[in-house]
Amino acid sequence: MYQIGQRWSSRNEPDLGIGIIIELQPKSFVLFFSDAESERNYAVSQTSLVRRTLTPGDQLIFEGEAHTVEEVREFDGLMEYNIGDEWIDESEIQFPRNDKNELDSILALSPARRMWFDLRRNTLEHQAAHAASPVRGLMGLKAELLPHQIYLAHDIANRPAARALLCDEVGMGKTLEAGLILHHRVLNGLSERALILTPTNLQHQWLVEMLRRFNQPFTLINESAYEDYMDGDDNPFEGQPFVIAPIDFVSTNGKAAKHMLSAEWDMVIVDEAHHLAWDPETPSIAYQLVEQLALTTESLLLLSATPEQTGEREHFSRLQLLDPEHYHSFEVYHAQQSEFKRAAELAEQILPFTNEDSTADLPDWGDIFSDYFHDVQSKEWFADLVSNDEAKLVSAAQDAINWLIDRHGTGREMFRNTRAAIGGFPERNLNVYALETNDTFADSAAHHVLPESQVDHGYWEQDPRWNWLKEFLGDQKVGSKVLVICHTADMAQWLNDQLTFAGFQSADFHEQMPLIHRDRAAAYFADPDGAQVLVCSEIGSEGRNFQFSHNLVMYDLPEHPDLLEQRIGRLDRLGQRNTVQIHVPYLEGSVQERLYKWYHLALNAFNRTTGSGDKVKSAFQAPLQAFLYGNDDDDALLEEAHIYHEALLKQMEEGRNRLLELSSCRPNVAQALIDQIQDQETHGLHEYIEQVTHAFNIHAECLNDVPELGSWFIRPSTDMMLEALPGIEEEGKTLMLDRRQASQREDVAFATWEHPLITMLMDEVQGFDSGKLTSAILPIAALPEGTVLVESMFVIETTGHARLKLAQSLPMTPIWQLSDANGKFLQSQFTPEKWAEKLKGVPNRVAEQWVAALRPQLLEILQAHQLSAQEQARPTVHNAKETYQRKWQAEIERLRELQQQNPAIRDEHIAEFESYLSEGLVRIDEHQIRLDAIRIILTTKPE
Repeated sequence: MYQIGQRWSSRNEPDLGIGIIIELQPKSFVLFFSDAESERNYAVSQTSLVRRTLTPGDQLIFEGEAHTVEEVREFDGLMEYNIGDEWIDESEIQFPRNDKNELDSILALSPARRMWFDLRRNTLEHQAAHAASPVRGLMGLKAELLPHQIYLAHDIANRPAARALLCDEVGMGKTLEAGLILHHRVLNGLSERALILTPTNLQHQWLVEMLRRFNQPFTLINESAYEDYMDGDDNPFEGQPFVIAPIDFVSTNGKAAKHMLSAEWDMVIVDEAHHLAWDPETPSIAYQLVEQLALTTESLLLLSATPEQTGEREHFSRLQLLDPEHYHSFEVYHAQQSEFKRAAELAEQILPFTNEDSTADLPDWGDIFSDYFHDVQSKEWFADLVSNDEAKLVSAAQDAINWLIDRHGTGREMFRNTRAAIGGFPERNLNVYALETNDTFADSAAHHVLPESQVDHGYWEQDPRWNWLKEFLGDQKVGSKVLVICHTADMAQWLNDQLTFAGFQSADFHEQMPLIHRDRAAAYFADPDGAQVLVCSEIGSEGRNFQFSHNLVMYDLPEHPDLLEQRIGRLDRLGQRNTVQIHVPYLEGSVQERLYKWYHLALNAFNRTTGSGDKVKSAFQAPLQAFLYGNDDDDALLEEAHIYHEALLKQMEEGRNRLLELSSCRPNVAQALIDQIQDQETHGLHEYIEQVTHAFNIHAECLNDVPELGSWFIRPSTDMMLEALPGIEEEGKTLMLDRRQASQREDVAFATWEHPLITMLMDEVQGFDSGKLTSAILPIAALPEGTVLVESMFVIETTGHARLKLAQSLPMTPIWQLSDANGKFLQSQFTPEKWAEKLKGVPNRVAEQWVAALRPQLLEILQAHQLSAQEQARPTVHNAKETYQRKWQAEIERLRELQQQNPAIRDEHIAEFESYLSEGLVRIDEHQIRLDAIRIILTTKPE
């Protein structure tokens, strides 16, 4: 069916233009769209493409000249066109715009129900509004909108190449930030293939987060899955557009590493990037792999809560991955860091005066800015500062901070948000329960990190921790929620069974359960009338947040401090309204008791977050192992480690760069973005869901009819017009339009205009060809019976690469028109919605007869509509050019100004933006006006 050289267009992405097949693969093929300078890979089973051919009388472009097609024939799957003297293969031509062909193809359709015209119009209007939105790509996150995450994602995702080091502190949501950036670029056509490299213990967390927070299904290719995906000589990494792989696996499997590197990626995300060990002579294999990926991948995100813990030179090596040209010399970088430090100290002095309620004494501003006096003396804000005008002081101080941020650009490659800077986190309170052991558990507990590991399951009921847990839960207030975390799935399942048998409302959550069962367990726990207790294995500390609970029971303690922090982080997050109560039972004389002492006395890890726990553990590796397993009971180790840890924290605090923190989140910008998201994310969606599910015969039950709080239960129906519904299981799914409610429940979907079900339904509306031709009757006494009226919908569209951001200025814009048979236009007298209310349906057989009888008249009427649409499009296109010019020019001028002060902004950055502006204006001039749909109306007498 498919042949190299064939021409196809995409129903889902019409702005790509007409593509040509350039490569065939066993189960897929590649289309190149020259207008958009983009390639797309399609499965042979796809249904979203339309074969594009010409008929006699059509025009084509060959070698730059227009020719008329005289004859058409097919040879070996390709169309050949006779242009008089010769036959031309379809792969050699350009397709022109052909309005006659478009109209003929529409009139040849069988008329659909009248509602399809209105649905197409609504769909186009919503698509246009969403395409033009500056926050497109930031709406679909199923989580609360946090300013630092939204600001950071918007800043990085909108760059031509998204390359950055995300080093927010633990618990600030780096995974969500990276997911938001990826989601934004995928939705805006800037990224089609992504690779996420993670530590082995975080691979499932990423898998869950991408699916549950962004509706983005990734394929996990780890050691066990790699061979399963192998099909002959196929490259498993090439066959999957979105892949998660443990970096330990690809670093030790040469064949997998070769496959990964040979696959092309638009974005690579590396979690825990501080583990990319480097030195000048022998960089680690992991570092070398990422280095090779960085050279061939447009966008690169490195994530690390502790980027500098391995030393300044290794930190510099990771910055080199992001921008080797800028970070070419460690000596130059070190000198720049000294300048950044001075600027950060200056920012610290200015910060108190950005607050209207500041009580700080006014300093000598001239002295403070002495190092920058030449640059700031002409600034208006500096004059306001030195005048000590209280009314202008706050604004001037804020402008001074912004000037410092822009000058030094510390956030161009590196972003760091801290708990201290963002605020809003809860306090923690530690509750410890020392339990007397017994003969059954004494030996195992004294020599193994898990007390039950050497005890038969049948004796687990004798564990003192189990008896304590029953008493503890029995003492809790009615309605309180308790999260219990233990290390293994077997223990989690056993505890849940025992709690249920003991009369507690309990649910379990572990890796041996299917994902949908975990979702149900989490939803049962989140329900106010649901489970009192959720018992999780270690994966309960991965990717799930339960801020509605504030009681955490550590049935055992993990051996790694990062895992401990992840456990606590399920409750200690922004949005937690109570002090987090951490409950730690342990058996006296056990490894767990000594592990508790290490965490509490050496790291103070229960009462505060720490990004240095792993470094302290590594520094004391041998004595710590001896202490934990009873070979050395000297508590002096704990004091020594505590002193070392406190010194590390002090060093980190002294090196804390407030200027970097300020550039990582500008609250006023972030709030403006959040306001836009909240205004647009579900506006009009409630009504659209009702309309579109009805059109496709999808089962949709409205659970809440208040638009801003709307919720729907959606499931496939037996007479549904679609094969499948993305994100909806066979048994159905609840869609909620309220972000807060949806975020608190794992078993429901958060519905926005970016949800894959909604985007798919909108694409299907555009791809439903029968919906292009509809008919109706208009009962009216004011017009003679049988009067012909015609509605048309034309679309203004442009094509170009996504990086040009054409849609923000000129999205695919519908033009609605209504006229009588004499060419008198009537649309100014009605709104489309009011007009649609007046119409009634027509049987299909009658409608077909109308079209056949009125065909010559319709051709004439629609020619007038075409001319009118072109006239109406002129001011829209003119305004789009002005908007496009203004946006890009403002960004170019801003970069030029910053370049005077900031060497990180290079000439090629500005030249790149100038080329975008030039090309975009040409593309807007080359816009097309396409006929999209027709509705034919005959008047009748009122009943």
